[in-house]
Amino acid sequence: MQQVFLNKGKIPYEIVTKKLNDWYTAIKNNLDMEAVRLKNEVEELMGRMEKNPDVILYHQLLDFRHEMMISYLQSKNEQELKNAYEALQEHQGQIKGMLDYYFFFFMGMYDFKRKELVSAISSYRRAEQSLNYVDDEIEHAEFYYKMAEIYYYMKQTYFSLNYVKRAMRIYGKYKNYEDRILRCKYITAGNLIDSLDYNGALEIFKETLEISRKINRQLHVYTSMLNMGIVYNQIGDFQRAYECLIDAYNYFEKENHACIEKTLFNLAHVQARRGDLKSAGYFYEKGYSVAEERDNSEYKAKFDLLKAIYLTDGCYNLIDNSFCFFSTHKMYGDIEEFGFEVAEVFRKKGDAERSSKYYRQVILAKNEIQKGEMISETQVDSLVTSSNVGIEYSGSK
Repeated sequence: MQQVFLNKGKIPYEIVTKKLNDWYTAIKNNLDMEAVRLKNEVEELMGRMEKNPDVILYHQLLDFRHEMMISYLQSKNEQELKNAYEALQEHQGQIKGMLDYYFFFFMGMYDFKRKELVSAISSYRRAEQSLNYVDDEIEHAEFYYKMAEIYYYMKQTYFSLNYVKRAMRIYGKYKNYEDRILRCKYITAGNLIDSLDYNGALEIFKETLEISRKINRQLHVYTSMLNMGIVYNQIGDFQRAYECLIDAYNYFEKENHACIEKTLFNLAHVQARRGDLKSAGYFYEKGYSVAEERDNSEYKAKFDLLKAIYLTDGCYNLIDNSFCFFSTHKMYGDIEEFGFEVAEVFRKKGDAERSSKYYRQVILAKNEIQKGEMISETQVDSLVTSSNVGIEYSGSK
């Protein structure tokens, strides 16, 4: 990562700069214990250093990024994260150069975490305008990965594939970036799922599972199993889906990981689709409780939807409320996916009116997704020229 140069004070700027950079590296690698240790060392140094507005802001930005890492890995510190976010907002419009990049990059990550997709992509695009101030090529790859992630989530396949290619091209030039390459492969497989190439996606997830075991990355082992379970559910292999998901859940619960809600939702979904409503109800109750405890609005909406279409009769307001949440947050991929499922459930029940209603939701969602893909030729040419590479190719739900 590019260094921030400090005015010389009580502590030489080289020492503080190196420590700040070390801290950021630990954060990016999700090394929570190492990051906490370095955070404490940085704060001690900052207290002994001559005041410098750029350094103070840089430290504040990294503190915000640190809280996001803790929130992701341990599903806590939400209030600390919100406080750090609000403090940074006071600096908007006052930052230039490299710090401007980090400000908008981290804002975009926070908005994506809250599923404020329009705000997130706006922040990322603003960050991209200042990316040229960052000399570190790995940081460019980090940014490209995040762009690939949000475009995947928005079902903008062309852009997702383009950015993930650019990220992998950089990571592949350096040693010890296996974790990053695995994440890029998840994005690649996710785009294959959206293209209905389930076998291709499964092959990639089997590959990431093998690599993760070989390099002893337990988080990636069970992330791969979670994703495999999702694909098996898609193709109707419910037993394999359940086996993968329950193994993933046992790990995530032990680690109190942010993927608990997602895994419990998929377990409830698998069991509901296979007709084991008692088991589905158990995972629903457990998952909704976790989502409520963590104030996870996205998964509360998804659990409500699951309850309405499989576990109860007549709770049509829950379905409408869930789709309202998706629409408000521009989650058109979820509207398309779940709209089709809901429409099919009502069709099989002989409820043609409600079935037609949700088929229309699917069509409207597809239109919105296509609108997002309709960009000018100038923008396409700029994107391809800047990457100078062809297209190559995270999870679902």
